[in-house]
Amino acid sequence: MILVAHYVDRSPIEGLGLYTATALRAGDPVYAYDPRFVIVLTDHEVRSLPEPMREAVLRYSYRGRGAQRLSGAMYYCADDARFMNHADRPTTLWREDDGVYVAATDLPAGSELTCDYRDFCEPEDCEFTL
Repeated sequence: MILVAHYVDRSPIEGLGLYTATALRAGDPVYAYDPRFVIVLTDHEVRSLPEPMREAVLRYSYRGRGAQRLSGAMYYCADDARFMNHADRPTTLWREDDGVYVAATDLPAGSELTCDYRDFCEPEDCEFTL
């Protein structure tokens, strides 16, 4: 669940990106995992979707990592968190202990909010095929 004022706009990284509408300080919470904003879909459910929807779901879904990794299913973010792009040096950092992304540094308004997909995705799952 996105915790900051934000907007979605074109990204120089890929397609659309998530941007902070206000300045953030290092350590400010940006996103918190909340199951009310994440839909779990089985592989069968995804395969049964019409092609355009299936492509969208696969683009914005992940299987999880470690103990949270799903077998035969995936997580789909139902809020704008799905527009957070990957960066090797992301603007947010994952706090495993409480499931929160925080600002990695002070960020001015208009900064793209990025994360490291490896925080929530096993390497073999980061590009999905069913």
